[in-house]
Amino acid sequence: MGARLERLWTQLAAFFMAQPPARRIAIGTVGLVSMAAVLGLAWWAQRPLYRPLFTNLAERDASAIVQALKAEKVPFELEDGGRAVLVPSERQYEMRLALASRGLPEGGGVGFEIFDKQSLGQTDFLQRLNYQRALQGELGRTIGQLGGVESARVHLALPERSLFVAEDRRPSASVVVKLIQGRTLSAAQIDGIVHLVAASVEGLQPEAVTVVDEAGRILTSDRRGAEAAGTSNAPLEIQQSVERGAEERIESMLGAVVGRDKVVARVAASLDFSRVERTEETYDPDRTAVRTQHTTREETIGAKTPGGAPGVQANLTNDPAAAAGPEGPKSERRDESQSYEVSKVVSRTVAPVGAVKQLSVAVLIDGTYSEGEGGKRVFNARPSDEMDRLRELVKSAVGFSESRGDKIEVASVPFQSEPPPVAEGTLGPLSRWAPAMVTRLLGVVFAAAMLLYVVRPVVLGVAARLPAAPGGRGALGGMDAAVAQLTQENLALTQQHPERAAQLVREWLRVGGPEA
Repeated sequence: MGARLERLWTQLAAFFMAQPPARRIAIGTVGLVSMAAVLGLAWWAQRPLYRPLFTNLAERDASAIVQALKAEKVPFELEDGGRAVLVPSERQYEMRLALASRGLPEGGGVGFEIFDKQSLGQTDFLQRLNYQRALQGELGRTIGQLGGVESARVHLALPERSLFVAEDRRPSASVVVKLIQGRTLSAAQIDGIVHLVAASVEGLQPEAVTVVDEAGRILTSDRRGAEAAGTSNAPLEIQQSVERGAEERIESMLGAVVGRDKVVARVAASLDFSRVERTEETYDPDRTAVRTQHTTREETIGAKTPGGAPGVQANLTNDPAAAAGPEGPKSERRDESQSYEVSKVVSRTVAPVGAVKQLSVAVLIDGTYSEGEGGKRVFNARPSDEMDRLRELVKSAVGFSESRGDKIEVASVPFQSEPPPVAEGTLGPLSRWAPAMVTRLLGVVFAAAMLLYVVRPVVLGVAARLPAAPGGRGALGGMDAAVAQLTQENLALTQQHPERAAQLVREWLRVGGPEA
């Protein structure tokens, strides 16, 4: 085998030296590029497939995770400016569990786990400071999990309690949110963040919470200013809610009849947001009732006059004659008063805010299709009786009122058909491995092209210059057999001894020879 390889290298060297210098440079360059491509493809094929371990990491968390991976001797890659860490796919879930047991990632701030490593002898000041840090970190983690928020930091100002109410100061809070690119926070989300922070801190009022985005814009001032001026977005939100509800009712109902993707409904609602309160007092003169009743009765009886002869004998109480005499005067008085009240009814009526004044409804319904000449689809509008039935259904769904002046238009028009989008993940494992498969396929195609258009012409040139063997045929026993054999031997030699192949090409470029 060794002698055969030496003979092959000698033949290739003789062929190479017989070429002009320009051709030798071209052949050497192509050979180096081919070997570099083969070696690069081999290295890339053996390289493990990396998957994201964590993304959107804070610098502190990314540093801690990298140190942990180095300690475990796990290869990793960094992307997105160091905010994303990738590991080999076979160790992705293993390292997630291992890092989670260490409390990584922390989410950009320390939470209540700070008390897990509390030392003895801490002062009251350190206790309160650690509690404040933990509360800030936990709130930042919670806000960072909201939709549209990439990360958040919370700063709390918790003054010390005072024994005097007049000197007691209220706590305050500031929230800095970093939004995902292209996303914004709605008014409801801002209110949710404000009330979340206020409800998590004792004594904190929502008015003392300020929310700022990464650009330094205050998100809560516009909201509070609008509420103070009476220009809140609540009316617009109520109107949009009424319109969306009506549209969903129409589309869900008609979609069950003509198809979910064959109906589109749009509703414009005009609402009355004026607040009206009315108080009425009604009196019924035919109905009276006793409100109060008062009765007084007095009876007076006068004393008896003493009888008998005057003197000592008459003043003796035991003398029967002294008891005799006429009775005194007697009188009786009775007062009775009644107060009547006329029947009265007091009613207080508050008109609802956001009452519907008028509705304008537009509904588009796709028709039916038939096959025409040349296989083309021909649109057929729905019959008028069917459209009338659908129009009545729409009226019932939205609560149509002719007295309000509601308007409803239902039309059958052709829809532009589009291919349904392929949902992400429907291809399963193929969607994950497709990029790697395509890259490997391109590598194979490149290697085959190099063999056909670079190696094969060189081998054919060598075979054409070989002396004929006894028997009238070429030394390699036929052109096709020689090409196939030399190609296989060249590939085998390059794979087994890449260093020698590279050294040979460098020698070809360095040493010159006579032109053929």
